[in-house]
Amino acid sequence: MLERLSTLIGSPRRFALIVAAWLIGLAWIRPPAVPDEGRYTDIARWVVLGGDWLIPRLNGLPFIQKPPLYFWLEATGLALGNQLGVTGVLVYRWVSLAAASTTVYAVYRFVRARRDENAARWSAIVLVTSPFFFATAQFASLDMLVSACITCTILFAVQAAETRDRAATRWWLAAYAAAALGVLAKGLIGIVIPGLVFVLWTLFTRQPRLMLAAIQVRGLLLLILIAAPWFVLVEQRMPGFLRYFFIHNHFERYAASGFNNPRGVWFYFALVLGGSLPWALGLVPAIRSAFSSAFTVTDQARRIALLGLVASIVVVAFFSVPRSKLPGYVLPSMPALALVLGPWCATWKYRRPAAIVAMLLCVVLIPAALRASGLDPGRMASELRMEVAATDRVVFWTRYFFSVPLILQRTGPVEVVDDWTAGSAQLPDSWRRELAEGRDFDPARATGVLVTPEEFAASLVTNPARVWVWLHEEDASAPELTGFEVAARRGAYVVLRRSAR
Repeated sequence: MLERLSTLIGSPRRFALIVAAWLIGLAWIRPPAVPDEGRYTDIARWVVLGGDWLIPRLNGLPFIQKPPLYFWLEATGLALGNQLGVTGVLVYRWVSLAAASTTVYAVYRFVRARRDENAARWSAIVLVTSPFFFATAQFASLDMLVSACITCTILFAVQAAETRDRAATRWWLAAYAAAALGVLAKGLIGIVIPGLVFVLWTLFTRQPRLMLAAIQVRGLLLLILIAAPWFVLVEQRMPGFLRYFFIHNHFERYAASGFNNPRGVWFYFALVLGGSLPWALGLVPAIRSAFSSAFTVTDQARRIALLGLVASIVVVAFFSVPRSKLPGYVLPSMPALALVLGPWCATWKYRRPAAIVAMLLCVVLIPAALRASGLDPGRMASELRMEVAATDRVVFWTRYFFSVPLILQRTGPVEVVDDWTAGSAQLPDSWRRELAEGRDFDPARATGVLVTPEEFAASLVTNPARVWVWLHEEDASAPELTGFEVAARRGAYVVLRRSAR
């Protein structure tokens, strides 16, 4: 079966169709996971809802922790889907699916140009059947888009460096454009990671002169033209944004230890190796095979393997320095490993059984691992959607349930009740800080959105609208909620209701 598949993807068009079909195969089954899928999809929905394509918003408040490229693309898909009457999780996840397909195709073409068709096919198969890559391709978040930009920047730059005719200029411009999109997708790592990889690759291949060739004036101008306008325009509308985005969100977060998901240095190494099983079992033999004889810079096989090793190690090592470690950060290491493993797997006698095992891991384990369980009352939102009118008040009590506004298709912000007296700098890295930072940049819009319990109790007297309160059961006895009835309950989550007066 795998040999027939390898034959089918010999054509680039068939290759793209089969990769897309494999990646989409399970992408429609599970509901949006929280918090990321609910958060990022709802931010994109707010772009369409408010028509503000400059400032991404979460619950109506500025969300400028991340650049806008993902939200622009996601919003475009949502807007087009609305016009065509197409909705659902496949629309939410189209950016990640498209970015994954682009990454696989770029790896395939890069290896095919330097080795042969068989090596390119197996590089593609290794990548799309690695559980970590496969899972992220079906996850609505920034990670796959960022990985695609970084991967393409690296591959385009190496292609430009190895091209000796006028086509080199076009490849350099493509590399700079991909880097610019990487900046708009995540920030400075869109330049820093490819830059580190390229510099180390030129040193290890004994071609330091290529570092000078990489400095292209037209490329730099193109990068600035693509990436800079958004940052300039946001700074004009919200003074202080540039310091917040680059100093706080880049350097302070990288050096600080107080952000979420702290893990040891081992974490990313274990994640990358475990997320590429069973192919990771062949990593040592693949490296040994690539470098079994004397190293020569003209040997394409070794240079491909060397590029993959350098890129994967740079990505993992770079993000292992901070204590805060989110899984998606090291996703660019997966295409890099495919450069090492794919050509070796093309002649590995156990490649077919390994591919079957890899596909089974993707099909069986990934949906179970990514399925949200008890984190967000999204099912209750689906059950109550027809009952919650547009004029009703929707309130979140001391928590933010990211998927609920998305499922209810709220056209205005939900009210978030909590103690909002603390400044954003005093809050831990959480949804509270995200909303508080949005309040810092646009205080007027926070009025009536970020609400204290006392303000909520007072509003019940003056506002006769029906109220739906989403909360954890431990908060259901709050005195401000006296007289509310239970409208729904699922696990530890409750929806309380007060009828209109």
